[in-house]
Amino acid sequence: MTARNILIVMLAACISFPSTLPAATGKAIDQNERMRWWREARFGLFIHWGVYSVLGGQWQGRDYGKEMGGASAEWIMLRAPVPTDEYTKLAKRFNPVKFNAQAWVGLAKKAGMKYLVITAKHHDGFCLFDTACTNYDIMDAGPFKRDVIGELSRECKRQGIRFGVYYSQRQDWYHRGRDSNKKPTAEYVAMAKGQVRELLTNYGDIGVVWFDTGGSDLELNNSYGQLVRTLQPRTIICSRLYSRRAKRANRKYADFDSLPDRTVTTRRIQTDAETCMTMRHNWGYDRDDDNWKSKKDLIERLALSACRGANFLLNVGPRPDGTLCPEEIERLEAISKWMKINGESIHGTTASPLDFDFEWGAITHRPGKLYLHVMKWNSNRIALHGLASKPTRAYLLADPQRNALTVTQETNKHTTTITTAGKAPDEYDSVIVLEFDDAVRIDPSAKGKYQWAKTTGLKHHRKTR
Repeated sequence: MTARNILIVMLAACISFPSTLPAATGKAIDQNERMRWWREARFGLFIHWGVYSVLGGQWQGRDYGKEMGGASAEWIMLRAPVPTDEYTKLAKRFNPVKFNAQAWVGLAKKAGMKYLVITAKHHDGFCLFDTACTNYDIMDAGPFKRDVIGELSRECKRQGIRFGVYYSQRQDWYHRGRDSNKKPTAEYVAMAKGQVRELLTNYGDIGVVWFDTGGSDLELNNSYGQLVRTLQPRTIICSRLYSRRAKRANRKYADFDSLPDRTVTTRRIQTDAETCMTMRHNWGYDRDDDNWKSKKDLIERLALSACRGANFLLNVGPRPDGTLCPEEIERLEAISKWMKINGESIHGTTASPLDFDFEWGAITHRPGKLYLHVMKWNSNRIALHGLASKPTRAYLLADPQRNALTVTQETNKHTTTITTAGKAPDEYDSVIVLEFDDAVRIDPSAKGKYQWAKTTGLKHHRKTR
């Protein structure tokens, strides 16, 4: 039986799938209320995992991963290309017996991540959840017979992490075929909406629906957005529900802007935004991709994103057996150690009040406090300009005694200097806190430039440690 025939046969069950949520009250949720936890969170875990992990970026002896110029390891079905009948057989080899939801969520929580987003369905059409809309899922097509989305959603709730799902609504190379430019059939749209309904009714509160590669059909895109709003009004929707070319005013249901992949925004931004970042080149598991970003590089990118006003969604691509790569664990543990001391400078902060940064680093802000992320340490002093209000106190966040650092200020030049001594207290990013008695005031005439972020990387890039 063809994929299309299977789809048609299963649609009746999918469309009539019962809701386990109470009926919507009709009460509108204010945008600020919906976004409050997300703005506080600042940091989340992205997980790209599925049948493509079995191939690890290779097909018939050739590497199709991003480090070889391809799209990324999870795109191999399209890019190789792998014939559909051959690709679907891989589901029988996807048996992640070492998958442990408690361990994955525990690593995220320890690293200071406040939310998790996993590929419930990527572009290859394979579903990591129990769906009535197709049998091309983890419960029916392979040997594992466990609902990964269900296990992770329950574990996230248990450990206090917001749970989110990535869902590829337009591209589906199994159910739709590989020409995504054609208008989707009514049968496919019914299946996709049925699966979105399942995700939002079977798995408790969903923090984020991370749609991807939305097309130009605004009516269709809005219908997905409306479905989410109806089922779970508090769920946050990614801007990739729409085409990147869609005008902001037309993105009716987009709650935050998803910035270009693997980039640190080049300047302070005023809208809710998120950057998604890989630890190496590929999103999905690639056995030969050794282009790991250093621990320092990842911590810098996390800090700089917060300094610019963006959330940071850091990706892992688990192996087909259900384990993370040792390099991923190593980096998450380094971030955990840093966040245990410095998490206050990330969570709940906003962008720097200054529209520039400094040779030593950049700044995050909360009422009455500035956090100086010193990524290039000077053993004598750290200086900044542009503050019109004088700090009442300064100390290192890594100092449990909060011993005061000496602060001087040239009032006429609005130049503030903090005296330092010795080596950097943190090898990655040492945070100095400046406290103020009232709101931080800045010199509106102060000028500077952004020195630490480029479109595709960091100016002060280090080799992998």
